[in-house]
Amino acid sequence: MEQQPTLRAQDHEVLIVEDSPTQAERLRRLIVAAGYRVRLAHNGRHALEQIAAARPQLIVSDIIMPEMNGYELCRALKADPALCDIPVILVTALNDSKDIIRGIESGADNFIRKPYSEAYLLNRISQVLLNQLLRKDTGPEAGIGVYLGEQKHFINASRQQMLDLLISTYEQAVQVNVELQARERQVIELNMRLSQHAAELEEHNREMALKNIELAEASRMKSAFIANMSHELRTPLNAIIGFTGTLLMKLPGPLVPDQERQLTTIRASARHLLSLINDILDVAKIEAGKVTVELAPVHCQALVSETAESLRPLATQKGLQLSVDLPAEPVRIVTDRRALVQILINLVNNAIKFTETGAVKLSLSQRTEADATVTEFAVTDSGAGIRAEDQAKLFQAFSQLDSTSTRHVEGAGLGLYLCQNLANLIGGSLSLSSDFGHGSTFTLVLRQPR
Repeated sequence: MEQQPTLRAQDHEVLIVEDSPTQAERLRRLIVAAGYRVRLAHNGRHALEQIAAARPQLIVSDIIMPEMNGYELCRALKADPALCDIPVILVTALNDSKDIIRGIESGADNFIRKPYSEAYLLNRISQVLLNQLLRKDTGPEAGIGVYLGEQKHFINASRQQMLDLLISTYEQAVQVNVELQARERQVIELNMRLSQHAAELEEHNREMALKNIELAEASRMKSAFIANMSHELRTPLNAIIGFTGTLLMKLPGPLVPDQERQLTTIRASARHLLSLINDILDVAKIEAGKVTVELAPVHCQALVSETAESLRPLATQKGLQLSVDLPAEPVRIVTDRRALVQILINLVNNAIKFTETGAVKLSLSQRTEADATVTEFAVTDSGAGIRAEDQAKLFQAFSQLDSTSTRHVEGAGLGLYLCQNLANLIGGSLSLSSDFGHGSTFTLVLRQPR
């Protein structure tokens, strides 16, 4: 095996033909850093002028350029006996197999595919220059005809030139294959990480499912406990209320004023506590899904009047006017009467509690739409009103507004939460309209198909 000749980079000048100033400068810096001398030309015609002034040892040319492209430059050089032995490397994207044929037809000695690595470009330059030193051209040979698609191409190139082109094309394919293998390894690693994340996510989902089961069981036990405790508390409270009422009726005998006042306080406190327990029990039943809806025809005017009359003593006691506004035409709907009564009682009771002066009005209206009959129950008060930022809190469990005007009012904050849940159960919706400082209106809307 003969020893490879030594290549002295400083003895070789490379002509770069590139119309992009940025790409040309990048190539110039790279090749100069490797020790070669470099000149620049911005197209094929300019390159011929440069070559006429001083002959380079190698040309690295882009293909797509104005005035004279890389193929035309290569043909011009190979057609000139004085310049045909200057090796030409064409820089191409190799997007089409015809690029190789056109390069061979034009007489190119080598290809470099875009995008390229800097190390590979420098390696190709050194290899082409070494081949130039080793090359012993055997002279012109017969041309070769090849078909690409339906077009015939006639190639007249030396065996050495075709060998160089085949080797460079093979090396390009090897480089692409190495890049593909690297991408494949990255894809495999990514798939492994994704599989690991999927396994972790599946484990997390299992843990979440177990936590949900535990939470559901804890909620069930909480509801059962509240229901049992409420039942146990209601029995003695009802007894206290009953015996206190008997004493206040003075059936066992007369009472002194202090005794009557104290018994009245006991009865009021017991009734309030019983009301809270009833709310807690109802909420527990709703959250446990134990409330069933019993639909029946309901005469709405009668129901509204009965509700108002049951709460009128409470309004009178506070000096408030309680009025009803009923339509002349009978309003009948099919719904759960008990749930509807409880909603209206809670709404009117709340209005009375949070109104110090003025009036509370309970109104009923009904209208017909294209596909449904809409019935509305509205409770309007002249109380302090509710700020816009506080309105959403009203329908949360155990939520009470902390304002100066309402701080003295007792309650657990379950009334409106219970009303909203009952409204949902009977297919209705509960909404609030309030003007802070001027009162509020709570509206229950029941929409039933015609």
